[in-house]
Amino acid sequence: MNIGVLEDNPTICEYLKTALEMIGEHHVSIHNQGASLLEKLFAEHHSSVPLSYDLVLVDLRLPGGMSGQEVIAAIQKTIPHDLLSIIVLSAAGADELEYVRTTFNVPVLRKPFKIQTLLQLINICSVKQKV
Repeated sequence: MNIGVLEDNPTICEYLKTALEMIGEHHVSIHNQGASLLEKLFAEHHSSVPLSYDLVLVDLRLPGGMSGQEVIAAIQKTIPHDLLSIIVLSAAGADELEYVRTTFNVPVLRKPFKIQTLLQLINICSVKQKV
C-alpha cells in the first residue's frame, strides 16, 4: 500500500516510515506541510493516472500553514472516500479527536499509539478500498 504521512515531527516521521515499510511492506512518503501533501494528491487526481496514495496518515496539529483538519476537509471535498482512506494520528485532546472522528468520519489514534494498532487500522482501510 502507498501511504502518505503528514507529520511535522521528524522522529515520528522516521519511526512511521521505518516501521510501516518493514513490518507492513508499505511504501511511505513523508510530508511536513499540508500544502505539500495536497499538491501531490491533487496534481494526480485530475489526470488519468491513479492516486499516488491509497492512504494518508494526518497529524492534526501542524505549525503554520494548514491544520490537519483543513487538509482532511480539502481531501474529502475533492477525492471520493473509496479512492483514498484517511487515518488521524494526533496528540490532541479527547474532545478534539472525537470532533474530528465524527465530523470527517475517519479513524483516529491518539499519540502515543502502538504500531500494531495502526497496522490493524491500515488493514481495515485496505479491505474497505477493495470492496
